Amino acid sequence: MNFLLFIVIIIAAAAAAVAILIITFIKNLSSGGIISSPSKNKDRNAIIKSANKRLEQNPKDAQAVSDLADLYYSEEMYDKSLHLLKILLDQTGTNSSLDEFDIVYKYAVSALKTGRTDEAYKYFAYARSMNKDIFEINYNLGVIEFDRKNYEKALLLFTAAKHLLPDHTATVQYMGKILFFMGRYKDAISYLKKSFEITPGDKEILFFLGQSYNETGQIENAYKIFFHLRPDPQYGPQSCLETGRINMKKRNYEKAVEDLQIGLKHKEIPPDVRLELLYVLVLTYIKENKLNAALKIIDILIGINPEYKDVNALKLKYSELAENKNLKTYLISPTSEFVNLCRNIAPLFYPKAHLKITDITAAKNDYVDIVTEVNSAQSEDIVLFRFIRTTASVGDLMLRDLYFKSKDVRAGKSYCISAGSYTETAVKFVEARTIDLIGNKELLSVLNRLSRRD
Repeated sequence: MNFLLFIVIIIAAAAAAVAILIITFIKNLSSGGIISSPSKNKDRNAIIKSANKRLEQNPKDAQAVSDLADLYYSEEMYDKSLHLLKILLDQTGTNSSLDEFDIVYKYAVSALKTGRTDEAYKYFAYARSMNKDIFEINYNLGVIEFDRKNYEKALLLFTAAKHLLPDHTATVQYMGKILFFMGRYKDAISYLKKSFEITPGDKEILFFLGQSYNETGQIENAYKIFFHLRPDPQYGPQSCLETGRINMKKRNYEKAVEDLQIGLKHKEIPPDVRLELLYVLVLTYIKENKLNAALKIIDILIGINPEYKDVNALKLKYSELAENKNLKTYLISPTSEFVNLCRNIAPLFYPKAHLKITDITAAKNDYVDIVTEVNSAQSEDIVLFRFIRTTASVGDLMLRDLYFKSKDVRAGKSYCISAGSYTETAVKFVEARTIDLIGNKELLSVLNRLSRRD
């Protein structure tokens, strides 16, 4: 019985203890705390109360102002800390007990955080004159110079910051961007790669890296990045333009068209990028000999900006080509078709003679030389024809080469035939030589004769 009474007493004591703990917990909750140690609010209020009391007696009390400034600065209430730190700045010249560097630095930070960039720059620069080995000072000055596009100054500051804190992510990112904007693409690559490794979701850094690869001739690396970014709403249009250009240079025309069309389907496209997407699409269609498709895009381009690059000249040229099958073959068809056309043109210069072709030499896709034996009732001769695939002006260098070639094949007569014109020096060069110049108008006349004969 005594044992049972003992158990009951223990249980009652335990219940009473639990009740006391619960009541204490509830009281602490109602007063804003859980434990009974001094609260931060009490410390804060004490600082403010003490400082205000001293300021009532002396509005310029440096210690009171400093206590309040430090409090608000630590709480990131920068508008309040800025005002108080300015009071302290005015006293640094007469009060040796004040830490001038600490006040200047905190004032610069407070100015920066409250949008007073010029003021922040002024005092960060002042703080740096006192101590160049503070990371935050170099970094913040670097950011301000970067935003002002003073990239050389920014680079020096971020270099100093990186020396003090080598693995700071934002510093590495800024240095990569600065080197990119300065056109130092080779130097930018290592910083941009490191930045992307740290923040793999940063599309801007990835795009800059792709551009840097592109500018340094690392086309495959660039292509992989641009291809990956094609669907991106922000960097997709420009990335599609770059992949389109790369595929066009590789003569992957179908892929280039696909890239450019994907780019044009984006909802938000910068105006200059839209124009260039359309322009490169025109050039790609021309390479594919799809002149009607090219002309449709040219019309769209002219509708947006009739002065963009050479769109009007392209329209004039390829409208004519679309209507003139032989001229199209002459200028842009595959080399085999071009050579075959030239074989048919040559006899038109000697309609009453018999021509025998003895040699054909194609210089890539630029021009073709045809050596012929011309036999007529009056004479026999060797004639050299050079057919040039251009609508631009032909200079004397091309004609000098033709002249020496004519000497090699012992041609008594040579013709230089072009869909363009000739420079003054070219015309002067052939004055005393047996070379006839056939320009755009004469060539069109010959091609029309060929069409009528067909």
